[in-house]
Amino acid sequence: MKEDDIAERHYSQMEVKREILRYTRGRWVAVHCSEKSEDGKPYLIRYTMRGERPLKISRLTEIDGILKRFRRLKPRTFYATSNVYRKLAIKEDVMDLNNVMACTPVWDIDNELEGWESTIEVAKEIVRFLELNGIEESVYVKWSGRGCHVHLHEEAVSRRLREKIHPIDIAYAVVEYVNVKLARKYFEIAEKSSYSLRVENNIDPQRLYTCPLSLHKTLDRVCVCVRKEDLDTFDPSWTDVNKYRHFQEWNLYVPGEADGLVLKAFQAVGPCPSRLRFRRRKHPPLDKQILRWLKKT
Repeated sequence: MKEDDIAERHYSQMEVKREILRYTRGRWVAVHCSEKSEDGKPYLIRYTMRGERPLKISRLTEIDGILKRFRRLKPRTFYATSNVYRKLAIKEDVMDLNNVMACTPVWDIDNELEGWESTIEVAKEIVRFLELNGIEESVYVKWSGRGCHVHLHEEAVSRRLREKIHPIDIAYAVVEYVNVKLARKYFEIAEKSSYSLRVENNIDPQRLYTCPLSLHKTLDRVCVCVRKEDLDTFDPSWTDVNKYRHFQEWNLYVPGEADGLVLKAFQAVGPCPSRLRFRRRKHPPLDKQILRWLKKT
């Protein structure tokens, strides 16, 4: 089956669209396309057709609208920011960090697909550490292509605390704190593996993560959420585009469950360096390239 047909069939499923909508509410959306620009890079759409507004999804029909509007660019993968915004009406909204109301802490475990067992072993170490710090109900794992992400639900941090500490600083500090505490464990797991295993803190003001049930950008695989209790039985066949296995209750959380860890982490790590360097930027020129390309074809 051709790549275009796989994407069209996959995104026609109501379950897929519902999961993408659930994840993207309040987040700045991006769509990775198979068509490439003049410099050979795949198009990444982050704004509406005219570049006036950040791309967002607040209704199921908007997913079909995006797929139809950018059809000639061959939309492939849906992403959304770790940030959750108060409003996303104009492009300046995503440049205003005071507009960020929450940010999802995410541990990015990168590896080769063949080393998936080591990847899962690292994920279990992170989950175990979070549980030891009182976080039991607000964590899920997301397998995306060759590696996985451990997510701590942003609402597990109380609103009161998010008003005192910037949400991006919270997410960065928690991820960094856990990584430092588990550095030796990571090393031991990597040492036993012959693959390029690494755990990264990629929290920054515009970081994107793959949406649940989105297709991978190059592999015919689906991004699935995994219940932490199922990590022992997981294997990559769960991501098969024709028979994927997905944990639909990934968005469960206990309000304030992460507050204790957040306070320890922020005191030890401090604010996110990239947030402090962040500056208001002009509308990206890539969107002008997209418009030119669509007019030509």
